Amino acid sequence: MKKYFVLFLVLFTILSCSKKTQNTIENIFDNFSFNTTLSNSSEIIIKVYDSTITHNRSGNLESLVPLKECKTKTNQQIQDFKNIFENAEKTGYCCCPVSSYSILFLNKKDTLDLFYVDTLEFKNKVRIFEGSFQYSYIIEKQKWENYLSEIEN
Repeated sequence: MKKYFVLFLVLFTILSCSKKTQNTIENIFDNFSFNTTLSNSSEIIIKVYDSTITHNRSGNLESLVPLKECKTKTNQQIQDFKNIFENAEKTGYCCCPVSSYSILFLNKKDTLDLFYVDTLEFKNKVRIFEGSFQYSYIIEKQKWENYLSEIEN
């Protein structure tokens, strides 16, 4: 038993020193965290802000008055939100994106998480990033716009 414990410690130490392994572990944790938030959400609220007023603000948009607010009305709309992340590119820390949307994940009235959306950085893609900028997903802009159209109706 002692041999297995020592072997485990040695393997853990070796694997944790590898940058690739650390990135893999971080990706698994971030994806698990994001997917858990989505799975536990009973409502998603997306707020649209005027990018000329946000003044290159990355986060903390809640003090501003949104131009528009969209809410999911059905469980299917929450599932459709999950679907826009198919083939998304996951990135690590992102510095200084410009927020034009906020995404609030709720379970009943409890806030689960808050993400922001940068639609200005790329021409054909948007960056959906976690509030503390630790990770983000880059998705096709058309998928984002289609989803917004779906929940606006």
